[in-house]
Amino acid sequence: MLTILLTCDLPEGSIRTRWVESTRRIVPEVEQAIEHSWQAKLQQPNIKLWDGPMCRLQRWELRGGELHLDLSPTSYRTFFGTNMSNPQLLDKYGREVGANPLGVSPALETCDGYLMLGRRNSTVAYYPNLLHPFAGALEPEEADDVFKAIRRELREELHFHDGDLAEIRLMGMVEDANLRQPEPIFYVRSTRSRAEIEKLVQQEEHHDSWAVRADRQAMEEALRDVSRFTPVGVASLLLWGRSRFGDAWFGKAHGLSEGKTLFA
Repeated sequence: MLTILLTCDLPEGSIRTRWVESTRRIVPEVEQAIEHSWQAKLQQPNIKLWDGPMCRLQRWELRGGELHLDLSPTSYRTFFGTNMSNPQLLDKYGREVGANPLGVSPALETCDGYLMLGRRNSTVAYYPNLLHPFAGALEPEEADDVFKAIRRELREELHFHDGDLAEIRLMGMVEDANLRQPEPIFYVRSTRSRAEIEKLVQQEEHHDSWAVRADRQAMEEALRDVSRFTPVGVASLLLWGRSRFGDAWFGKAHGLSEGKTLFA
C-alpha cells in the first residue's frame, strides 16, 4: 500500500531541484494504452480531466541536510494512462515507462490542535470518497521551490494566504504502491482553527473535511481502520506521528499499516 522512501525534518529552502533529460521509456503498447485510457475516461459522465504539465521524478538523494531532486517534464495524460490506469504495464516493462510525477501533500495542523484531511468527492479520477490531504502535484513553474507547491495547493483548495501558514517543514517522502507516485509529505501548521478551515474547503476536489485531535490517543484511534484513507493520507498521519511521538511509535505504526487496521 505504501513505501516510505525517506524520513527527515527539513525547513523551507532545503529542497534543491534541477531539470534533466527524461529517461521515460517509449513502448508502443504503453503509448496505445495511454490514448485508449484517456479517451475511455472522457466518455464517462461527470468526470473532470485536464492534461496539465507535471514534473517526473528521475532521481532523488538526501545530501548535506538537503533533498536533491532531478526532474523532467511529463503530463497528467501520461500519468493517467500509465501509473493510474495501467500499473501492470510498469510491472511488465519496468517503472521507466511510467509518468512517475512528483506529488506534494501536507499534514495540516490547526491552531487549536487538530490534523485535517479532505474527503475526496465522487467525480475525481482516483480514490473517490476517501480521506486524503489537501494535496496535488508539483507544476513546472514552481519546480525551483517545491515548498511553493504546498502553498499553492492550500491556496487553491482552502483559499489560504501566507498569513494562514505559521510553519512548513518537510517530514519525508513516500510512494503510493498502487500508483507508484513519489510524494514529499510536509508538516504545515496553520494560524486558522478547525472551524475556520471547515468553512473554506473548496468543493471541486473535496466535498468536506475530516479532523482528528492531534494527540497520541486520538491518532491511534483514527488509525484503527486505514481503509478510509488513501495511502498518502495514511502517510501524512504516520509521518506527523513520527515527528510528535518518535521513531519507535512510527516503526510500530508503519509495520502495522501493511494490514487493514492499526492499533486494534
